[in-house]
Amino acid sequence: MTTQTAVRKDFSRIDRLVAVVVQVQDANKAITALRKLGLVVTELASTGAFLSQRNVTLLIGLQQGQEEAVVEAILANCRQRVEYVSTPLEGAPLPIPVATPVTVGGATVFAFEVERYEEL
Repeated sequence: MTTQTAVRKDFSRIDRLVAVVVQVQDANKAITALRKLGLVVTELASTGAFLSQRNVTLLIGLQQGQEEAVVEAILANCRQRVEYVSTPLEGAPLPIPVATPVTVGGATVFAFEVERYEEL
C-alpha cells in the first residue's frame, strides 16, 4: 500500500482577496483586462437582489499594492447603464404601468485582508 503526500504550494504572497460584483454584460471584458495584468480570476455566477439582475462575482487573490490596478481595470471595463422598469402609476383608476429609469451596472468591489491562503 502506497501513501501519497499532498503537495503544498506556497501562496504566502497573497495577502488580499478582492470580490468584485459586475453585471454579466461587462464580465468578459473585465476578466480579460484582469488576466492581462497577470491575475488569476475565479468567476461565480450570482444574482442581484435589486431587479434580480444576473451578475458575476469575481474573486481575485492579490499581493499588497495591486488593488489600484484592479480598480482601474474594473473602472475601465464596467459601466453603469440606464434600464427601465414598469411601475404602476399611482392614483390611476386602472393599473397603468409607467416606464421608470433605473441606473444599474458598474461594479461593487469588496477588499479583504487574507491571514492565510493554502491550496490543498
